[in-house]
Amino acid sequence: MNIYDKTHDLVRAIKESPEYREFMEVKKVIDTDEQAKKMVKDFIAKQMELEYDMMGGKGEDKSKTEQIQQMYQLIVGNSKASAFMQSYMKFQRLVADIYKILGDSVAEGMDFFEKK
Repeated sequence: MNIYDKTHDLVRAIKESPEYREFMEVKKVIDTDEQAKKMVKDFIAKQMELEYDMMGGKGEDKSKTEQIQQMYQLIVGNSKASAFMQSYMKFQRLVADIYKILGDSVAEGMDFFEKK
């Protein structure tokens, strides 16, 4: 068994998944609408910025949270942007589940770094 061959098998399985196929279809649609595409990109960037701030210990910035909520309301009102976000979130959930399974499966020796 070659681990790299198995990794390529996993990639093929991901690309054949309904989540990935749907995501690629809605990506094609949103690529034709620059306004919807910009709306989604700005939303995701702002959301990531807030998450990084919180992970960095800055705490929640209420003004950024409100801005993200307002941006999300605009996305919900745009059918292309809304479809993209729904599909994007499904695909991200799939990828996160795969990472979790991998991490949980090989985490056995990682306790070496924990303080005791």
